Amino acid sequence: MSGLAVSTHTPVFRRPTIPTARCLHHMMRGRLLIRGDLVSATGLSQPTVTRAVTSLIGAGLIRERPDLVQATGPGRPRIPLEMAPSPWVHIGITTGIDGGTLLSFFDTRGRVLRETAVCAGQDPEDTTEHLIAGIHRLLSGMTFPLADIGVATESPEDGTLGERLTAEFGVPVTIGELTAALAAAELHTTETTADPILIIHLDHGLTVAVADDSGVRTHPVDYTLGAKALAHRLAAAGITTADGSLGYKGLLPSTSPQPQELRSLLDTRAHDLGKTVARLTRDTGSGTVVLAGPGFTIDPGGYRELAATVNPSVNKNVAIRIIPDTVTLSRAAARAVALDRLLSDPTAVRTTLASHAQR
Repeated sequence: MSGLAVSTHTPVFRRPTIPTARCLHHMMRGRLLIRGDLVSATGLSQPTVTRAVTSLIGAGLIRERPDLVQATGPGRPRIPLEMAPSPWVHIGITTGIDGGTLLSFFDTRGRVLRETAVCAGQDPEDTTEHLIAGIHRLLSGMTFPLADIGVATESPEDGTLGERLTAEFGVPVTIGELTAALAAAELHTTETTADPILIIHLDHGLTVAVADDSGVRTHPVDYTLGAKALAHRLAAAGITTADGSLGYKGLLPSTSPQPQELRSLLDTRAHDLGKTVARLTRDTGSGTVVLAGPGFTIDPGGYRELAATVNPSVNKNVAIRIIPDTVTLSRAAARAVALDRLLSDPTAVRTTLASHAQR
């Protein structure tokens, strides 16, 4: 256990901006590149890229491969570059998606090293203790140091999770909003953003984040379409007595085929969701729309009604998709918040680790 006082950080959640971060972002895609490739990809000058590459090599994040040089004629040989073996580990945590918590360990390329689901406790403090125990278990036998921890949660301003994690592990902790982390994950997988990217996440409430080249913006939570609202509709129709306080788990009866009354209620809900999706798409001018969370996936039978409501109301060139499962959703958010510091200032991560090692 470490007693180091390391303050929590607010995530940047934007495309990499400084030269080292921009070069590393392109290197993380796993290809052998030469410095000229990075000049073309980033639009930075040759001297700027050269300085950035030198800094990244010094930080242990990338390395030269002179053994792979191929003769291309007269002149100085162009030495390929690649990502170095990960010098440290980043932890990403996603909490609150349908009541679950996913704990993921990532290398500097964003690949999952270790991962586990963490059981919820009887209260937030109990859940935090389960989470800390899970981190200790996954750290067992790991040969390289922990750089930082990122947490994506529906309520980043609530509780003392960040303080507990910094007190326990002595590393910087980033606490970010879940939907913003999902928007950042989308942003980091695209080269440019001609039109904004819209993330609509539906769980206890409906949350919205919009991402473009300037970063990520979030909007207030709307609880009128969340789990409790659906539970109220079901209870009013005499279908179930669940109150929705536990989210969508077990909210719908498992009867198959579904009774007509239930199907009609769910189709009405899907129509309402479709109108909301269409309105948000138009209002934000988004070219890509991602629907995420158990509020969308709980009722696969409603996809057709939702699509029939959305499609006539938005531009046909808008790309709309649903993230199909909770693990994919949780891992994307965990990766984005875990790598936020690395993609903001890569060499600063090395500097922080070195200063901690000297204490």
